[in-house]
Amino acid sequence: MSSIFDSAQYPTPMDWDKIYEEKKVSWDKIQLTQTGGTFNFLDFQGIELSYWLKEFNNRVFDLVCSYVLMMNYYNLGIPDKEWFISPGRNGESVEYFPHFESKHHHYLYWFGFYMDSYYSRYSGILDTIYHLINIKYDFNVESILGFRREILKQLKTSDKELFKFLDSIKANTVYLRVNEFRNNITHNFRPNQIDSGINQKKQGGGITITTMSVGNYTPTNEFVANINESIDLLAFIVENVRDKIEA
Repeated sequence: MSSIFDSAQYPTPMDWDKIYEEKKVSWDKIQLTQTGGTFNFLDFQGIELSYWLKEFNNRVFDLVCSYVLMMNYYNLGIPDKEWFISPGRNGESVEYFPHFESKHHHYLYWFGFYMDSYYSRYSGILDTIYHLINIKYDFNVESILGFRREILKQLKTSDKELFKFLDSIKANTVYLRVNEFRNNITHNFRPNQIDSGINQKKQGGGITITTMSVGNYTPTNEFVANINESIDLLAFIVENVRDKIEA
C-alpha cells in the first residue's frame, strides 16, 4: 500500500510554466521595482527601503511556489465536491469521500499542505506592504500587535487617499474570505478537514443545546476559487500603492 510520501511529486518545468501562465497577468503586477545596489551610506531610509522592497519580491516568489505546488496536486484530480453521501454504499449512515481512491487522500494531503502555506505567505505579503509604508512615510511605528491598525491611523492624517484605499480593502469580499480561511487554518479547526459536526450553544438559564451533523468541510475547489481571486486582489492592491512605496 502506497504512503503519502510516495505521492509527493514535483511539477515538471512544463507543468510549472503552465500553472504560472494561468495567472501570469496578475503575477507580473505583483512585483515592485528595487533600487540599485549603490547608496549614500547616510541615507538610512533609502537603504532600509531597498531591503524591504527586496523582501517583498522574495515573498512574492515564495507565494508563487506555494501556489504552483498546490495547484499541481489539485490538477491531478481531487474528487471532493461531493464529500459525503448518506446512506453510504455499504449501508453506513454516512460515507465520507465516496469517490476517493487511496491516491486521492494523498493528493488532498499535499494540496492542504501547500494551501496552508499559501494563506500564511499571503498575509505576510500584506504585512510587508505596511512595512514599506512605515518606512516610506517615516512613521517609525513599532512592529507589534496592531501594527497595521496604527499605520492606517497615521495615514489618515498623512495621506487620506492611501488611507481610504487600504481601509476599503477590509470590506472586500475576497479579502474577508482569505482572512477567514487563514484565521481558521491557523487558530481553529482547519476547514480542509472534516470536523466532528458537534455544535454546542449556551442558552439562557444555564441550558446548553447540542446538535450533531455530518460535519463541516470546505472542498478544494472553493479554496482554489478564493486563492485565484486573492491573486487578482493582491495585484489590484499593489498597482494602487506602487507609486506610494517604490523608491
